Amino acid sequence: FYTGNEGSIEGFAENTGFMWDIAPEFGAAIVFAEHRYYGKSYPFGNDSYSSVSNLGYLSSEQALADFAVIITYLKEVRLPHAKKSPVIAFGGSYGGMLTAWMRIKYPHIIDGGIAASAPVFWFGNVPAPPEHSYDDIVTRTFINSGCTLQSLSASFETIRKMADSSNGRKFLNERFHLSSDSQVKNANDGEELIYAIQSVLETMAMVDYPYPSNFLAPLPAWPVKVACKAFISAQNPEQSALASYKAVNLFYNYTGSEKTLCLLGGACGDPFSALGDPDDLFRPNWAITNYGVEFPTATNIVFSNGWLDPWSGGGWRLTPTFEGSLYSLIVEDGAHHYDLRGEHPDDTQSVKEVRRLEKKHITRWIKEAREKYNQQKRITKDRILYAEIAENIF
Repeated sequence: FYTGNEGSIEGFAENTGFMWDIAPEFGAAIVFAEHRYYGKSYPFGNDSYSSVSNLGYLSSEQALADFAVIITYLKEVRLPHAKKSPVIAFGGSYGGMLTAWMRIKYPHIIDGGIAASAPVFWFGNVPAPPEHSYDDIVTRTFINSGCTLQSLSASFETIRKMADSSNGRKFLNERFHLSSDSQVKNANDGEELIYAIQSVLETMAMVDYPYPSNFLAPLPAWPVKVACKAFISAQNPEQSALASYKAVNLFYNYTGSEKTLCLLGGACGDPFSALGDPDDLFRPNWAITNYGVEFPTATNIVFSNGWLDPWSGGGWRLTPTFEGSLYSLIVEDGAHHYDLRGEHPDDTQSVKEVRRLEKKHITRWIKEAREKYNQQKRITKDRILYAEIAENIF
């Protein structure tokens, strides 16, 4: 059972091949459940985003309740022969958080969960990750892929200087192939361009897979290594600036279908806005209050993280370890929920081992769930027998 996250469920189904690969081994049905308010799951149709009142039902708690109801309905109505079948949850990123939280909130409905790249510690209070850990991991991923801090900084500084002059701005607009409504017109636009480039590099680190992929965008194998080649080969300021363009073009236009790029937020649309101040309508630290952080009473959860993934800084544990039946698995050369992707000829040895361990845990969870069910069945039979004996005696 995939706990759908923030997007259309089809994309997650296409990029979670691990479930498809192992399901036949367990004789399992596969269910991908879409998160309310995403894809086609609009509770109020086209008006779902039209008011605060309608949006009031968009929350992780409501999504988890949806999943619980869906599983119960499927087992009791649509798949009655699976009424006593164990259920294993899977999720990546926010979906991984939902998987972990669902096992915590509904342990009677799911028997275990694979929470991949789930930044469950990425909240404001203890034990929050270091303030700059996301960017630190991005930097580490790029340096390990051949870049240097000097080459990256030189590119940004060159763009900053170019944005200060008319000739420099002309160079940026033309050589970056910026669309007419996304032109660098002043120094502030130059800063915005740098921010856009850095955002691309951060996202590229998330999807640094060892083979061509199209999870967030069509990309070649090891895209960070490809991007780094331009940065480290730059011989002059113009080439240094263009290294950033090549990285951005690689991410947004690897297929070569786009003639121009729209990079400045005011023209292209900003998907995020300010989070608000401490006095806004949101409940401070509610995720911590609602779900906890260390999960001392939780059982049967695997938290997996990729060492290349910037989100791993908010992972449950950053080294391979276990506490009770909570396990931390690390894909040493893995990006964002790499282990949930389908088997590939170019898979690294590290991800193969993590998937092997995940299958081992899933096998154990299923065995334990069936043993528990059989034990309950025997107890029920014994109670019926005792009741019949007592009735005959009295």
